[in-house]
Amino acid sequence: MTYQSRWGYHPCNYETFLKLRRLHKAYYEGLSLLARWRRWRAKRPHNRRGPEPVVPDVVRWVCASPIGAEFQAARHGVADPTQVKPIGISAEEIDRWVGLLE
Repeated sequence: MTYQSRWGYHPCNYETFLKLRRLHKAYYEGLSLLARWRRWRAKRPHNRRGPEPVVPDVVRWVCASPIGAEFQAARHGVADPTQVKPIGISAEEIDRWVGLLE
């Protein structure tokens, strides 16, 4: 299904786009959390300071998904509705991830 805006045709409506934007932000925050956890894990146990950084499962799922490409596809409109590629992540999965993030 395609949606038309002032800038062209998009693969999702505006509400879904806002959810994708929230997941895209969580993706980059998650990369930072995962890097912090990897740095903590790489140290030997007697050199570790503080508790182990917590990385929620939903952050791992979002970081393992193609959310960056899906967000960019939804963000930029195309001139012809036949050129619109559908989003590869289901709407139910997007809703579930956004619900788990909040």
